[in-house]
This record gives sequence, C-alpha cells and structure tokens, in this order.
Amino acid sequence: MPRASLAAQLEAKYMFDYTSTVEEINKSGIKTAIIPLGSVEQHSSHLPIGTDCIIAEAVARSVGERMNAFVLPVIPIGTCYEHKCAGKFTAVWLRPVTLYHIIEDIVLSLKNQGFEQIALLLGHGGLFVVGPVVRELNANNDNLTVVHRELFSDAGKSGLTECADDVHAGEIETSVMLYLKEQYVKKDDMLKNDFLPDVPRSFLNYSSILKLSNTGVWGKPSLAGKDKGEKLLLYEVEQTVEFITRAFKAATKNAW
Repeated sequence: MPRASLAAQLEAKYMFDYTSTVEEINKSGIKTAIIPLGSVEQHSSHLPIGTDCIIAEAVARSVGERMNAFVLPVIPIGTCYEHKCAGKFTAVWLRPVTLYHIIEDIVLSLKNQGFEQIALLLGHGGLFVVGPVVRELNANNDNLTVVHRELFSDAGKSGLTECADDVHAGEIETSVMLYLKEQYVKKDDMLKNDFLPDVPRSFLNYSSILKLSNTGVWGKPSLAGKDKGEKLLLYEVEQTVEFITRAFKAATKNAW
C-alpha cells in the first residue's frame, strides 16, 4: 500500500493523548508513553520563540500514532541558559535541578499507574540534565524503561541538508517550520540571518549564543525549504521510531 502523506499522518488522531478519556486509556492496556520536551527561546528574527515546542510536539504525535503510545503535552520550558541576555527578553529557563525533578516526577507518576516504557523526545539541544535523570530512573526502578533522543541530532546523515554546522535556527529548524507552520516564518529575515560562529558547539558552555552570533543563529536558514522540511520531518519520525524500538528491546527491564 502507498504511504500516506506526512501531512495526513500528522493530522491523524493518534491513539491516546490529553483528549482521550480515562476509560479509553485504561481499557487500552497501553504501557508506552511519549513525552516531548521543548524550549521557549529566541530563534532569531525569522522564527517564533516556541519553535522547539512546535517541532517536538509534531514529531511526538507522529511517533505516538505509529507506536500506539500515550503522548503527553510538550514540556515547554527547558534549561536554555545559552540564550541569556541581561536586560533583554530572549528566553524562559529552568534550573537543571528543577527540570530533573519535573521529569522524575512525571515519569514516576506514569509508572505508578502502570506505564512501563517512557520515551523522552528532546526538541532542544541543551537539555543535558535529561541524561542523568534517565540513567537514575532506569537504574533504580523495576518494570520501567526510560529512553531519550535528541531530535534531528543526526539529520546531517540524511543527505537532505547542505549546511554542515547547523546548530540553532538554521537550515533544519527553518525548513521544518516552513512545512509545519509556514505562517510563522518571516521569510525576508530568513534570507539574511545566516551566521556560522568560528568556534565549536562546545563553546556554548562558556558563552551565550548571542555573544557568538550576530543574529542569534548558528547555521544557514537561507538554505531552508518547505519540501526539505517535510522530508526532514519524515526522516526524523522514522529514525525516532527505529531508535525507540531498539532501545526498549535492548534495555534491562528491572533495577540494575
């Protein structure tokens, strides 16, 4: 059978989410939950501050529909210290310890109610605290497997991108937003916001991106395209489903 269009997949009602009833979820016997994580932060002048949330939720919906999972609403606030700019609004952030406990509490509340497999989908690249909390949850709990994936982290391997150093608000995010929410993309600004800092990404541990980039971008949004965004989104959905399936299969089910 021919594959349904990605647009149709994303618009389709996935099996369970916050519009489902308690009765529907309980009768389903479902044991898998997906939690998308986003961020509210500057994406230069051409993309909205909720870009990470929009993209993470779109991926989660399509993945959840394919995997017959319960998809939670996106956690919208991350630990985006790298977008700080004193005296100017650029982002909203949590302390890493706060996000750690938010994730821990949500996962354990799901476990308490019978969920055994949890996948965290990271729509923002700076959520470094997720690794430690996932490790702790897996190590210390029976009948629980928690996995996490940073979305689009290997999109460069897809053969769909041209910019080799795409980190933030560049070719990938702008392309996906053109596909998902074209009305929110400022196309004139998109064409003039290219910027590639002459330092590695690890330097974001030492400085705000706004001090390294004149436009708040790390990449080339001028290379973005709507068709490219559709292909990138489909690629990421397929890669995420494959990763989650393999990780759940390989994981130890009980406390270490």
